[in-house]
Amino acid sequence: MSYIKTVLLVVFFIFVSLNESFSSTSNKFNQLILAKSSLEFKFGVRSVECFPFNENIGFTEDQIPLIERCLQGIKIFESALIKVGKVQIHSVGISTRFLRTGGFNTILIPWDASLEEIGSFLEGLPSKSEQDHFLEKISALKHKINRKFRIFSLYCSQRISNKQCMSGYKRLALIDILGEAESIKWQEVILDDRQGLGKDSHSFRIKYDTPLEEMRKALHQDPQQVWLPRKNMYESIKSKYKQAYEKRLQIASYFCSVELTEKNCLDGLSSLGEASKNQDMRMKPWGEVSIEKYNTFIKDDFDVSIRYDLPVNKLVDYFSSKTNRVEATENAVLAEKLQKRTLNNSSGLRAVCDLEGMRSRLCVKAFKDFISFVSSHRDYRAKDPWTNIMFVDGTQINRINFALNSSARHSYIYIDAGSGLEELKSHLMRFGN
Repeated sequence: MSYIKTVLLVVFFIFVSLNESFSSTSNKFNQLILAKSSLEFKFGVRSVECFPFNENIGFTEDQIPLIERCLQGIKIFESALIKVGKVQIHSVGISTRFLRTGGFNTILIPWDASLEEIGSFLEGLPSKSEQDHFLEKISALKHKINRKFRIFSLYCSQRISNKQCMSGYKRLALIDILGEAESIKWQEVILDDRQGLGKDSHSFRIKYDTPLEEMRKALHQDPQQVWLPRKNMYESIKSKYKQAYEKRLQIASYFCSVELTEKNCLDGLSSLGEASKNQDMRMKPWGEVSIEKYNTFIKDDFDVSIRYDLPVNKLVDYFSSKTNRVEATENAVLAEKLQKRTLNNSSGLRAVCDLEGMRSRLCVKAFKDFISFVSSHRDYRAKDPWTNIMFVDGTQINRINFALNSSARHSYIYIDAGSGLEELKSHLMRFGN
């Protein structure tokens, strides 16, 4: 136990010093990492997410201004915590609205809110007795619901407020049943601000203010019957576009977001089928392709998402910047060789690239910068408890949220792979002798 306390103290003092100088770095991802660490060790904030429920982003590059806004929101939030004093917040989402969610320790705040607005919101936290009373009511309602329906997992989405969550539980508790408790075939039921399939064929979202009879019908649906039309749709798509997807583009897998209607899904996959006739598209490596309601992203060398209504000509034009198969293979092989060169280096850090959302070209650049840094700073040693450095694509929101909340964040140094040598040096110096 004493060893753990010592490590935590070391980490705390490191981050006190980090916070004093994090604004001197120009890279927004690196600033976010340091700012989150400061919140964690000064105020006990465990989780910070950038725009967790913002779905309509656009294209890959449209994530960059959101990252800058997230950093602005975190800075003002920290200032508000300093001003307000002792407030227990475990999770915060930098978003577009104020919302108390997930009990009383999880909140969303607008990225552009003023210091006064955030302070007022934080000060409006209910008293301990009010919180306990609310949670007791939630527990009683869930107990009542579970006596009626055998639901393996029932919870509220963080997209809705505490008040909306309570309203949803009250509605579920009012549903009358005949006889003994009724088994529900859904493994997971989520009260949310929308209705429909959840993350998979065993998960269902029920809108918190859905009329009682509609709630009852939703609960008693057979998941397989709900999923069957989509299953049939995919089989039909495969028979129609097998030549385009598997032969021409060599796509590993493809699917549509559950937010899309069958027509939307077919429109998106049809456009991809037409695009497969383009020779340049055939030269690209394709891994997982998802057809989405809003966004078109190039995630890495292989995986992409495509907005369902993106015209074929724009689809081809946008993905022309995607790395071709030959270059992707060469970069992947080079990245593996460079990683081996970094083994047992004098810094004491094991260097790795993020396994998701990383273009091999970017990984190669990051490894080269790290090798240059170590070669020119032979006396550099990473302080305890830092044992690894992970390069992440700091222009992708989902990879930023991964790095901010990774369970390994207390021993991994996360850094934007596109930082450049000078930024890498500046960042690493904060973690070493």
